[in-house]
Amino acid sequence: MSKLIIPVKSTIRGFQSFNFEVDKSFLDEFGNDFIQDVACSVCVNVEKKGEWIELVCSVKGKVIVECDRCLDPLSIDVDKEQLLTVRFDKDPETVDDDDENVLILSDDQSELDLGQTVYDFICLSLPFVKVHPDGKCNPDMLARLSEATQSANNVEDSPFCALKDLLK
Repeated sequence: MSKLIIPVKSTIRGFQSFNFEVDKSFLDEFGNDFIQDVACSVCVNVEKKGEWIELVCSVKGKVIVECDRCLDPLSIDVDKEQLLTVRFDKDPETVDDDDENVLILSDDQSELDLGQTVYDFICLSLPFVKVHPDGKCNPDMLARLSEATQSANNVEDSPFCALKDLLK
């Protein structure tokens, strides 16, 4: 159960702010296997405007992942801010709203769990290719990769070397 709960029904009209800390135990709730560690602060500024609520969700901190090149731990900064709108409806399943920034809750729902939303923010803020800056990768691993690449390029040692003459 996520600790990132916003009490939407009891929120008073106007501005409120909620602050949370996210760590490794938060990732474990989602069965995460590619982020090794996380230390992020989550700030949710809430503005209740009658029948709907605006949330500005800000996630800042560091995430530790495995470098795609050398497999050593790599620290990546996370800095994501997103505006979300919360609306209420008697039957939220029937509402046709394709806007991913609009969350529709049933009228009887008193809390909003932002756990999945914050997890998605963290994952989507990571770059597609996660590598150390030039010169920062593990030199031993880079040497092994270089050796493996050279031996793969050495055609004379290949068992398929005899087959290349068949194409002539």
